[in-house]
Amino acid sequence: MKKLILFLLLTGSFSCNKHPDNELVGTWKLISYCKPAGGIDCTQITVPNDKGVFVSFSNDKTFNEFYQNTKPIDYSFLGCGGGSYEIEDKNVRIRAVCMSSMNGQLIKLMSVSSTRMVLNPYGTGEYIFEKQ
Repeated sequence: MKKLILFLLLTGSFSCNKHPDNELVGTWKLISYCKPAGGIDCTQITVPNDKGVFVSFSNDKTFNEFYQNTKPIDYSFLGCGGGSYEIEDKNVRIRAVCMSSMNGQLIKLMSVSSTRMVLNPYGTGEYIFEKQ
């Protein structure tokens, strides 16, 4: 009986430990973002349907940012291309080629589900992504 209770407790604790890594894995399309405009203000921008800003997170901790019918100067998330990532508490640390620091950028992970991810990379405004 003790073994059964221990088994149930262990099984229950492992099934509740849903780590954001698993939900982050995949390709995400940037839908809209609030571009910092100085101070606490930001300008809300919606990416047109015929343009695409995509980020992808893989199981092997690689990160990539790529574009469809646009350039980072027009619409972008980080504008840095590929690199690596790791989850730190409720944040994601992205290290990409164009970043000046080896530590990369720690980005607040506001929420993530099977269909939607919300990041706050600059402390002002949210970047909203949909899973592809």
